[in-house]
Amino acid sequence: MSDLSSVEKDLRAIEAVNQRDVQAALAGDKNMMMSQWTDDFVLLPPAGPIMHGRSLIEQAFRGVENPWIIESVLDIQEVKVLGDHAFQWGTYHYTVRPREGGETVRVSGKLMRILQRQPNGSWKMHRGISTVDPSTR
Repeated sequence: MSDLSSVEKDLRAIEAVNQRDVQAALAGDKNMMMSQWTDDFVLLPPAGPIMHGRSLIEQAFRGVENPWIIESVLDIQEVKVLGDHAFQWGTYHYTVRPREGGETVRVSGKLMRILQRQPNGSWKMHRGISTVDPSTR
């Protein structure tokens, strides 16, 4: 029974990471978003080079104006905990509008993440890959 409660605790902690990710997106808070990444986080974006390390990713996005995120939804289909790592996959969609005003755009795609348990027992995103669906405007 203790294994079940341990797994349930891990699943709840991972769900909290997902909820904070959505909250950070809606708040436009890059620091909050990146605080959930391990130092050696690797991002495999749908276009462009593979990005290694939280600090390098932070530098790459410094000064880049982000659009206003009006809606952000994660639909995680599966989460599996395997010791000190976990993986999850699902879909996402968000709606954005340029900060200076203009037309809204809806973006959707698929994602897969690997999370890593931290020494204090919390979870952080360790690897991430996403796709972008064709435009559905």
